[in-house]
Amino acid sequence: MKKSFLFFSLIFAILIFLQSVFMPAVLTAQTGSGFRGQSINGATGLFSVPSGRIGWSESDKAGLDLGYRAVINYDAGASHIPAVTLSLFRFMEISAAFDTQPLVYNRNNNDLLLGIKFGIPAGDTSIALGANVQLLNLGGPGNYYAYQPYIAITYAGNFFSMNAETTIVFGKTLYSNGRENNSDIDFGMGFDVILFPDVFDDIVHLIIDFANFSYSDNAWPNQAGKNNPAAYRGILNAGLRIDLSAVSAFNKYKFLIDFIFNDLFDAGSRSFTAGAVFGLNL
Repeated sequence: MKKSFLFFSLIFAILIFLQSVFMPAVLTAQTGSGFRGQSINGATGLFSVPSGRIGWSESDKAGLDLGYRAVINYDAGASHIPAVTLSLFRFMEISAAFDTQPLVYNRNNNDLLLGIKFGIPAGDTSIALGANVQLLNLGGPGNYYAYQPYIAITYAGNFFSMNAETTIVFGKTLYSNGRENNSDIDFGMGFDVILFPDVFDDIVHLIIDFANFSYSDNAWPNQAGKNNPAAYRGILNAGLRIDLSAVSAFNKYKFLIDFIFNDLFDAGSRSFTAGAVFGLNL
């Protein structure tokens, strides 16, 4: 009981702090492609943390994003993750990613990551209700399933006169087929800041997110079979998102390039991710 009280007190204090820092600012952040980037598992968001935005919120019909990322660990090798995100009618998106991981102890670690998200109109604040369904270790002896309902809240502001967005996520991970459920609560938050727009226009985004969950419950590197190492200490990701859609030649499309340093606090799990996303309005 005391732990739950301290947890919610901490969250409440964080929310008050964020409101005092960001909400008085003029809400001028643009709804550009960089703010509607694809997370590693396919959902619109930061790196591990989904956002309250829909991938193509200005499209009355549909928008399609195609992405690819390589998660590279010096000791364990690389995982390859193609992803697709379909946005429908401004308020709904469906995503899928396939995480092809190296063998661990000769076990198959490939994962299928599925997601759905519904946007809720809320003025300058973007709110989304979403859920992930993860089919993990497909074809291997340790296969199991993870389900992650969540709510994501994203709001715009200014950070040292640079347009920025803050995202907060609350959720819950549930298991079936062999994993034990617990009372843990998923929490993540992140920032997306357009760096030096006077110099780079709206092209360069600094993104930082921190959460007690990763892009998957079996995220690579999975510590030789230990699933979701982020659950033990949390995972910090930081990097740059290059939004080439801000260049006039590509402004009808979404064209993003990500360079990410993953899990910076944990030895053995520190990795580098590089990837790109191409999207178009259907």
